[in-house]
Amino acid sequence: MNIPENLQAKYKENMKQVVIFIDEAGTLPDPQDRVVIVAAVGSKLPQKLVAITKSVRKFLKNKALSEIKFYRAGERIKKKFLEKLTKEDLEIFVLTIEKHGQKITDTPENFALLCWLLLEDCLAFYQSQVVQVIFDRHFHRIRDQERFNRSLIQLLKRKLDISHVDSQKDPRVNVADMVAGSLLWQKTGKDDQFYRLIKEKIVAEKVIDWKKLRGRFFQQKISSNRRKRPSERE
Repeated sequence: MNIPENLQAKYKENMKQVVIFIDEAGTLPDPQDRVVIVAAVGSKLPQKLVAITKSVRKFLKNKALSEIKFYRAGERIKKKFLEKLTKEDLEIFVLTIEKHGQKITDTPENFALLCWLLLEDCLAFYQSQVVQVIFDRHFHRIRDQERFNRSLIQLLKRKLDISHVDSQKDPRVNVADMVAGSLLWQKTGKDDQFYRLIKEKIVAEKVIDWKKLRGRFFQQKISSNRRKRPSERE
């Protein structure tokens, strides 16, 4: 491809590799949680996200806190964190799952369903730029993480470099925690001020009922099985 010299810098900027950070708010098994939020933050400069936590930490009254999490942070810290987040060159993608009082088993397969629908939007937006997807560790057992990875890759029909991290060791993933918490408070009517702070950075925002999500999964599974049948008969 011959790119004009005056456009080469812009082309290189647009082709930068992207790292996606994902976390959730709300729980699947608890029927009292009306919704579960899964949030993704995509960044071409993921190393710069560490600076947000470092910058906001100086405003903490309790300096002993190991990390900045939405449910632990006070209003002032939430605002400062999110204001700094919106100044970065990044994109936000969010998915709201409406549970309608259902108790949903928190299995690697069920959690992969949620992340599948969210990552579809991320991958449609970034195309081949995504080089890594980093989750705030949802499952602690390695075998559960591996089951989750297999399920997610099968659903997406695309190989991905997937990591599960301890947010105390990799504070970058806390950007997704802060976004998910902001959406949860907005969706449950608790407070929408934090959602309003990040709204301009949201590229995709979906809402889906859990039963419809499961139905979409089974439709894809049936379609996939039908495509396999001719070769199975050979």
